[in-house]
This record gives sequence, structure tokens and C-alpha cells, in this order.
Amino acid sequence: MVSKDLIESDDRGTAPSASKISAIAKCPAFHQANQIFPWYGERSAADEGTARHKLEEDQTPIDEILDDEQRRCAINCRKALDWCRDDLGLKECETTIEREARLWWDDKWSGQLDYLETWTATRDFGDGVPRLTEFAFVADYKTLRGEHDPAIHNIQLLAQAVLYWKNYPKVNTVFVALIEPFQDPIYSTASYSSTYLRGKGEWILDIVNEATGDNPSRTAGSSQCKWCAAVPFCPEARIKMEEIIKWNG
Repeated sequence: MVSKDLIESDDRGTAPSASKISAIAKCPAFHQANQIFPWYGERSAADEGTARHKLEEDQTPIDEILDDEQRRCAINCRKALDWCRDDLGLKECETTIEREARLWWDDKWSGQLDYLETWTATRDFGDGVPRLTEFAFVADYKTLRGEHDPAIHNIQLLAQAVLYWKNYPKVNTVFVALIEPFQDPIYSTASYSSTYLRGKGEWILDIVNEATGDNPSRTAGSSQCKWCAAVPFCPEARIKMEEIIKWNG
């Protein structure tokens, strides 16, 4: 499966994006390496991913989607999203929906959110005083085939939730969903409190600062090397491959 890094638009400039945080956390040099070296790999899957995301952004009617695979993707994406919204009780709420919104942590890093829904509700937090409380729901689509970390372990989703908290710090809870239309189940969910997101925001900022600083460290590994343009030139990647060859030999 192609990383969303390859299908995001360039409006983020040279700053890291939320979809890269997982790779950067494992190898801080990943960010600058992919700015220095051009990508020579296959891009047809990335183009298909772009097309499928566009169908969801535009909410293209199902009967207008002629390709069988794209139509199945759209049906399952919308089915999963509908189930998530139902679980959160959003069908009975007045909400605001945005698609493909980009949020920033100052000018350090950003993320593009496939689906963002926000609302307010009155909550009693045990002290008998009802309060108008802000909530958000973020969903990320993985529209090609392949497996990903479920929502509770997904760093990209966590980073997107952190970005929402950074921009709207009064939010109480951010609910997230990873939608995988070709997997079983087709979605997984998690939720984060504002206190938790505040701490994770500082953790991500430390990662970004190292990745954008001088001489970030290099650490080879299957997930971060898979979409790194510098693999043919990286000594750590070469050592890792030699270790694998020796181990399998």
C-alpha cells in the first residue's frame, strides 16, 4: 500500500506531515532524505489512491462510480463512516463537517484530515453542573489494499487528533476512526482526551524538531524504509539488508 505521503498535495511545503510522523519517529532522517532524493518507485497505486480519496471528498454518487473496485471502496467507506457516526450519536446532533482540511502546528508540521466532524453537547462531569462541551471526530481512509495499525495504535491518526487539539484547545475529546474498506473489519476506532493529546503533542514536536534539525539520526527498518527514496544510498539500510541476507542464508 502506498503511503499517503505520496498522494497528499504540496500545500504543506517542506514541513513534515502527519502521515510521515510514524516513519520519522522510527528514523528521524526519513524527512530530509525524501526531500534530497527523488522517488523512482511505482506511482500508479498513488494515483489510484488519489482518485479514490477524491470520490470521498466530493461524495460522488455511488451510481456514478463506474469502476467496480472504486465503487466497492466508496460503498464500504461510507458504510463504515455511517456506523461510526451512529455509534457517536451524531445523526441526532447539529454538527459541522469538513473534508480534506489541513491543520498546522504553528509552522512546524501539518496534517490533512480526510474527514472532520465537530459538535458541542451538554455534559455533566460528575459535579452536577452541566457544561457545553466541544467534541471532534476524525476519520482517515486507507483506500487501497493492505494492512495498517488499527486506530488505537495508529500514529497518523493520533497526530491528526493532536493537530485538532492544537488548533481548538477547548475540545474535550477527539474520537478517531481508521477506515479500511478492503479489510475485515472495515474500521477501527479510538478516542483521546485533551490532556492526553497535549502530552502527545509535545512528543511529536520533539520528533519533528529532530527530523528538521542538523544531521538527524538514521535507523533502518521495514516500515520506514519501504517508502524512503534514500534507501539505495543509506548505509544503515545496506547494513540491515546484509543482516537479513545473512540471517536467511
